[in-house]
Amino acid sequence: MKRLNLIIGRKQIVIASLTVLLGAAVAVNFAVGSAKKKPAASTSGTQVSASANYGDAAFVSDDMSDSAAYFAKARLDKQQSRDEAAQVLAGMYQGGDMTKDELTVVQTNAKLLSERMTSETKIETMLKAQGFSDALCYLSDSGANIIVKTNGLDAAGAAKIKNALLSEVEVASDNITIVEVR
Repeated sequence: MKRLNLIIGRKQIVIASLTVLLGAAVAVNFAVGSAKKKPAASTSGTQVSASANYGDAAFVSDDMSDSAAYFAKARLDKQQSRDEAAQVLAGMYQGGDMTKDELTVVQTNAKLLSERMTSETKIETMLKAQGFSDALCYLSDSGANIIVKTNGLDAAGAAKIKNALLSEVEVASDNITIVEVR
């Protein structure tokens, strides 16, 4: 009968630390990106509540004169953060002699990143096919942020967004944020 070796070596600690660091970097990037996208209360009399709920619309166009530039910059930032995460995983994979367990962790993280990117692209494509001018999707372990370009988001539009999202991934309704850019 084989006995499991439960000794944790230096390599396992380094890989676990890098995995946690990568997860923290993605979470911080996601949080900073979400904080930048949340508008402040405007002087036009419209107030934005501190708690965002599914279906609530937030207007970003007060700060941006051109929504196309906003989406282009957001796509570039998103791609850069994904490229950085992929580089970290590739560096770990090519980092030297790794055990099977270490390779499995790196491969699992790479697969998760790839699946998340594919799901985001599918959701964005579905939203555009449903009539939204432009759309961005940010998925995380705990939720999803959807940014859409519309001239007015109503309950039916919010339901379309939720259906497109939930057809691809499982996310609790409380963890879905929809932001409207005009």
